[in-house]
Amino acid sequence: MNRQPEQMSQANDFVVGRVTTARAEGVGKVRKAGDEPRARRARRTTPAFSFQRVSAADVAALTRELSVLVEARIPLARGLMSIAEQESKPALRDLIDDVATQIEAGASMTDALGRHRGVFGEVYIETMRAAEKSGNLSAVTTELADLLDRQMEMRQQLRQAMTYPVVVLCTVTVAMGVFIGFVIPRFAGQFKTSGVELPMATRIVQAVGESARNEWWVYLIALTSAVVGFAVSLRTQSGRIAFERLMFMTPVVGKLAVSALTARFLRVMSLTVASGVDLVEAVIISGRATGGRVFARDCDIVAERLTKGESLGEALAAASHLPVFARRMLGAGTDSADLARASLLVAKHFDRRAAELTKSASSLIEPIMTILMAGLVLLVALSVFLPMWQLARISR
Repeated sequence: MNRQPEQMSQANDFVVGRVTTARAEGVGKVRKAGDEPRARRARRTTPAFSFQRVSAADVAALTRELSVLVEARIPLARGLMSIAEQESKPALRDLIDDVATQIEAGASMTDALGRHRGVFGEVYIETMRAAEKSGNLSAVTTELADLLDRQMEMRQQLRQAMTYPVVVLCTVTVAMGVFIGFVIPRFAGQFKTSGVELPMATRIVQAVGESARNEWWVYLIALTSAVVGFAVSLRTQSGRIAFERLMFMTPVVGKLAVSALTARFLRVMSLTVASGVDLVEAVIISGRATGGRVFARDCDIVAERLTKGESLGEALAAASHLPVFARRMLGAGTDSADLARASLLVAKHFDRRAAELTKSASSLIEPIMTILMAGLVLLVALSVFLPMWQLARISR
């Protein structure tokens, strides 16, 4: 069946807008970026303090639209201009308009996207560059859009799993602050005037409350210093690696993190290898795409061993944080097609495992938070009711 008329019909429904001035003047006559109309340049200007930044969801949606343009063989500049005209988010509209302007001026799509490397990322740009060189742009844009959608879905699942414990922790913290700072000191004062000896639980809670009221600034400085120090350490190579290693050793969170990072590594590996990227470069790009410094460093070591002539199976032995199952499957690939197919299959396995671990982590966190909350409530209740019982015995 001839699907080209159907694809063109879908593209015409999707790409609606005016034909550019350069196209009306004749095919092959392009306009330089500096000669664009003043009104268009003004529309591309974003406020210096715009809070509508381009998000990962915006990039995923734009990639999906780009795949439709490529598959339908619509001129990229024309299609992107039409998308920009229909976009309501100023930052994203300006980005798409700038990419369209650069392509219209004769730049390649990769070079146009490279002007916004901070938005798209290194992996996105290099994957698109390899796709352009290999001529496999249609399939790569579709796979890249699927990859971004899966990453967003995984982030959403993690947020949902962490919502309950965060809400409970904040609620318990506020409640404990009110009890320790205001309720317990008043009861303790009344018990002292009655001659009741305060039990150990009450004295501990009272001491903490008095310290928090009188020296609150010390706690505030200590908390601020800890948060700032943690944030600064995460920006350093050694601090980020230490944090990731600590996270990997955590019972449930560690397995979840390894599964999620492995799935992302393998999907990018399949995408880059299938689009014609060199194996050494594909390993480096895939390692950096995970966002984990430990994984990226392991992949750099693997790439270095590959350049020395080792096989992929031998080189992957250096990736100690990559699961053994993934290493064996990748090492069994004999050519680019086998490696891309094996990477994709194993990535699906670890996607399922990460989803299962996310559900189990959510079900495990709930009882832990319940026990913790019950223990804190019990401590506060004992600090109040034990002196009351002693006072009742004295009154008798």
